[in-house]
Amino acid sequence: MKVTVLGSGASEGIPALFCNCDSCNKVREAGGKNLRTRSQFYVEDLMIDLGDDTYCHTLKEGIALTKLKYLLITHSHIDHYNPTILKYRGGDYATAVYEEYLNVYSPIAVKEIYDNLERGKPSDDVESKIIFTVPVEFEPFYADSYTIHALLANHKKNEKCYIYCVEKDGKRVLFGNDSAFYPEETFDYLRDKHLDLAFLDCTYGLQTGGLDNSHMDFSVNLQVKEKFYANKTADDRTIFVSTHFTHICGSMHEELCQEMDKHGFFASYDGMQLII
Repeated sequence: MKVTVLGSGASEGIPALFCNCDSCNKVREAGGKNLRTRSQFYVEDLMIDLGDDTYCHTLKEGIALTKLKYLLITHSHIDHYNPTILKYRGGDYATAVYEEYLNVYSPIAVKEIYDNLERGKPSDDVESKIIFTVPVEFEPFYADSYTIHALLANHKKNEKCYIYCVEKDGKRVLFGNDSAFYPEETFDYLRDKHLDLAFLDCTYGLQTGGLDNSHMDFSVNLQVKEKFYANKTADDRTIFVSTHFTHICGSMHEELCQEMDKHGFFASYDGMQLII
């Protein structure tokens, strides 16, 4: 399974759009892997989240979304879900679509936003070929050769949010960004389910304290790893990757790598590819 990190940043990106802090200025000058667009992943014909940077991601990575069959949405924040993008899937905007249907899996709040769109909703002929399904958490569902598990995240108050575990060809990947320390039900469900690759939210990087209870820093990543080891969800074969960094984490990419490497973690970056 080939996994591409299309975007490795939080909602404002790095450097942040309207920010002139020392961290953002350093990133603007250094460029390279320090530049982070909004979080998104791509796995062959499956994508996780559909935020505002989707178009630039497809250009940068040479991805033709005509081949996209499955879309997993984690929650309704706009950096992860901009439903107006879907109107460009057909009609006058796309005269030839390779995959006839796009299957979207999401929490209920995401589907409700789509259903209630006024401006920006796809035309009837396009909408009829976009199929929304709200999966039941902790019940696997199947999409061709994928087995997918929607797991509860600890992210938005008063809204159910998911992280996803995706299996294919005997490999298992956790896309675990946009959550604080996971609910106990999620840890329990993953017990004895060995992960080959785990992406963990690390919004605040190497900083600790003063968090918003909906994201992690690296110290919490280490707690998750410890819990996974105890539950036989992970072992020394598991690849751990921290992702979804905010500009206020204050660390350049190399600084993140130096510290995370000591604990068996990789720091993600835009365009990172892993083959498992």
